[in-house]
Parts: sequence; structure tokens; C-alpha cells
Amino acid sequence: MAEHEEATSQTEPRRRRRRTSGLPSLAESPDAGAEQGLATEERPAPVHWQRGRWHWLSSWGLSPTFRIYIFLGSILALIAFLIYSESLIREAKEQERNRVDLYAHLHAFAVSSLATQEQAAFIFQEVISNPTNDFPIIVTDHRGEITDWRGEGLPSPGDTSGAAGQLLRAAMEEMDAGNPPVSFTYYSETVGYCYWDEDHFIITDNAAAPEGRALVEWVGKDLPALGDTSAAARQQVLETARRLEEEGRRGTFRVPTESFSHLYYGAAGFVVTDEQGVARAWAGRELPALGDTSQAALAQVEAVRRQVALLNERHDFKIPAEMYIHYGDSALVQRVSRAPIFLIGAVLLFALVGYIGLRNIRRSEQRSIWVGMAKETAHQLGTPLSSLSGWMELMRGELESAVVAGDRVQAARLDQMLGEMYKDLGRLNQIASRFSQIGSVPELKPGDVRAVLMETVNYFKSRGPQFGRHQIQVEFGELAPVPLNAELLNWAFENLFKNAVDAMGGKAGTIRIRAGLRPEGDVVQISFQDEGRGIAPENIERVFQPGFSTKKRGWGLGLAFVRRIVEEYHKGKISIAHSAPGEGTTFELLLPVK
Repeated sequence: MAEHEEATSQTEPRRRRRRTSGLPSLAESPDAGAEQGLATEERPAPVHWQRGRWHWLSSWGLSPTFRIYIFLGSILALIAFLIYSESLIREAKEQERNRVDLYAHLHAFAVSSLATQEQAAFIFQEVISNPTNDFPIIVTDHRGEITDWRGEGLPSPGDTSGAAGQLLRAAMEEMDAGNPPVSFTYYSETVGYCYWDEDHFIITDNAAAPEGRALVEWVGKDLPALGDTSAAARQQVLETARRLEEEGRRGTFRVPTESFSHLYYGAAGFVVTDEQGVARAWAGRELPALGDTSQAALAQVEAVRRQVALLNERHDFKIPAEMYIHYGDSALVQRVSRAPIFLIGAVLLFALVGYIGLRNIRRSEQRSIWVGMAKETAHQLGTPLSSLSGWMELMRGELESAVVAGDRVQAARLDQMLGEMYKDLGRLNQIASRFSQIGSVPELKPGDVRAVLMETVNYFKSRGPQFGRHQIQVEFGELAPVPLNAELLNWAFENLFKNAVDAMGGKAGTIRIRAGLRPEGDVVQISFQDEGRGIAPENIERVFQPGFSTKKRGWGLGLAFVRRIVEEYHKGKISIAHSAPGEGTTFELLLPVK
């Protein structure tokens, strides 16, 4: 009887709390509702535009769909900005190339015979040697030989060491990969060498070393075919040219650099003319001496040219004299070129932050749903619990009446029924208290994990037939007090135990529970192992998500509550240590000692 009285006293505060709720009871005066209604009528009605404003905010500003649209719109805006920046970079590079092209042509004009001394000095001072030219340049001739260089990142001018040459070559390859070189010529005419006899005719440029001269044109019975660029063919033509030079059969002539020249070659000799047909060089037994520019001599050269043109095909050639400016990007272009990298990084970072934000919003919405459901469940349980407490008070009155009347059988039966009902009532009150704590910050106190576990085990052992045929094995190692909320942690253990029972599907098996300190001594490790059907690999990462369940019935919130209780409230960790279809599942909990 004392236990019953104690249980009754525990339910009295809950019943009193229900009565003192904000809702008016049927016993209250109806005038209160009327007064409340009058007070409501006296309130000023909200202005229509205010209602419209809040409706607009709630339908757009607070809508998850609107947030997604904002996120996608921001991504599109960043992509558009990235495309726009790329177009600006291309435009800047094109302007830079035009600037270098202008630089090259001014350089060529300054060293040509067309520029006066004052013009050349001005160009060198204001353009070529201008310190504001921050782009690196390397000048090469048509043979690829480096003749000049300047700019940041290049060796100092005049450094002819092997290391400097390698550095210049590497820099030139990098420049050409990004910017095609700009060609120019120093002079309007260039000098060429011609070697001839009755059976051979060879034209080269005017390189100082014979082996370095560029072959332009050749004709001869024992010479390779024109256009054969193999090393053996080049060597054969150069050896013939060297022999003719030793025999004194080398001439020098000047032809325009920008246009093609024409070669007429035959048994009577050869004639070289420019594009306008003006003879620039000639030699042969029927031709006057080279340099004789009298009218008779020029007429004789023209006659031979016509005769040779009728008998042999004309050869067109151009002596290479181009110079090339290889240039890199200016400091401004280099800085602007890095902008897309930072923009892409910003887009990726924004996408990552947005993804995390959307995921957190989704989790927050899910959490709000099941936290709200837990609160509502606790609220809904309160009413029948209060009613059940009242009916139990009536039964207690019947019990007292039976005792007074001397009906011992009836009194014993009522006493037994009341005892069990008080136990279940206490259990329901505990469940309501658990649900009411979801969403709030529970108070943690150092407690004994063994006691909480054994309370769960004893509860399921006392109701073994209800949950199926199974054996329970509990193993405890060394333990230490853990900051915990016994009511919530007990709920987590019950959910794991019930999950293990459901996984076994009513079949016989063993549920093993182990608890002990890890070797480090700072964490209590608890495991729940069953011999049930196991979890499919594709579902292992989803079992803790709110709403996920493989059962036909249920909300799929049990393991979600367990994770929240363990990780958010107790700062621990829960995971699936092992699971395989048909082999069972092992859940592992880690609770910090401090």
C-alpha cells in the first residue's frame, strides 16, 4: 500500500499542472469567454497593407523554394561574371598584342634607313627603352638565334652564359605557347649570295659562317631536288657552294625583303630580278660584268632573261631576313589572367557553402518536424495520463471500501491491479517526460552507465514474451562515471534494444551488450550486438536519418532520437561497427568521461 501511495503522490503534481494550463475548463464561468471575446473585439484590426506585406514575406522570403532560387540565381550570376571576366582578359591580351606589334614595327622603322636620326632617337627613348614596357621580350633572327632580350624574369642583357641561354630558350617556349611571335624586318632590302657555274646555281642568305647559311634556291644536274630538306641534301648543296666560292664564283646582290624575287637560269647564265622586273644580279658568258648599269648592259641582261625564260621555268624565291619578337604577358595581364582561377574557386566555395546550407536547412526542417512531433506527443499524452490518474483514484476508493466491507478477495485483486497500473502509469509519465525534453538542453550529471543499462535490460527481461524469444548477455568491464541524463540515455538504450529485437523478427537468438572503458580511459564504449537480419550496405548511411525505416509501420525516428541523444546531448558518438545481411548488426556508442 505504501508503494501505491507513493505512486499516487508522484502523479498528483502532473494532474495539478494539467489543471493550471492556459485553457479554460468546463467548470469555469462562461463569462470569462465572453469577456475574452469582448477584449478581442476591442483590438484594432490590422491594416490591409500590413497583412499583404507579411503575406509576401512569408510566401517568398521565408520559403525554402525561394532560398533555392536565390542560390541558383547567385550561381548563374557568378558564371555570367566569370564569362564576362574572360572576355575582358581576351580583350586585354589582344590589346597587349597590338601594343607589342606596334613596338616591333617602330623598332624596325627606327633602325631602318627610312627613319631620320631624330626619329630613331625619339623611338628608342620613348618606345624601345621606355621603362613602362613591363612585358618581357626576346628578339631572334630567322635562324632562331637570340639577338636581344629584356624584361622581368629574364637574364641581364649581355649575359651569354650557358645557363642564361637555357633560361632564355625556356622562357621563349613559354611565351610562344601563349602569344605568337611578331615578325618584322630591319631593312627594306636584304643581301643574298649566289654561287654559279655552267652546271650549278645556288642562292643563300648572307650568314657569316658558310655552314650556318640558309639555303634559298638551287639548280644543278648533280644537286638534290629543290625542296629536299634532309640533312644529307643540305650538306651536299653547301659543299657545292663552298667549292664554287673557293673558285671565285660567288656574287652578292640585294633584293627586297618584303616581296618575292625571280631567278632565270639557263646555259647563257642567270638573271635575278625583283618583283617589278628590275635586274638585281646576273652572270654568264653572254652577260656584261655585274655592276655595269649602262643602258647597253641592261638591254643585254634583259635579252638574256627573255631567252632563258622561254627555255626554262622561272624560280621564285625570298631570302629570309625576318626578325621575331617573342613576348610574354605584362604584369597587368598576368594579374587579370589569375582572376578566373579565383572566380572558379569562389564559385566552388559558394557552391559548397550553399550545399552545406541547403543540407542544414533540410536537416533543420526535419529536426523541427520530429522535435515538434515529440513535443506534441508529450502534450497529447498528458491528457489521458491525468484522466487515468483520476480513474485510479476512484479504484483506490473502491479498494478502501472493499477493505472496510471485509471483502479480502476483492481487495487483493484490486490492490494487484492498482500496483501494475501504477507501474505502467509511471512508465507512461517517464515516456512523456522524455518526449518533452526533446528540443531542449538537458541537464547532465555524473552517473553510472551500468545502472542505466541494467534498468533497460531488466525492463525487457520482465516482458520477454512480449518481445520474442531471445537471450540477453551483458558484459561489464571497468567503468567510470559519465556526465549523463539518465532518463534520455535510458530511452536511447531502449531504442537500440528494441531495434535489435525487431531485427531478430521474433526468432530465437542472443542480444549481447558490452560496456567498458577504452584503453585510453577517457571514453566509455558500449555495444549492442544482435543476430538479426542485418542492414543492407546501401542503407547503412541512412539508418540515422529521420523518417528512414525498412519496417512497414513506424515513423523511422527511433535511431534519429538515439543519435540526437548520444551526439548532441551527451557529446558522444554512435555508429554501426559491423552489419551484414543475415549476420546481424552491432551498434557502438562512445560516451566521453569528461
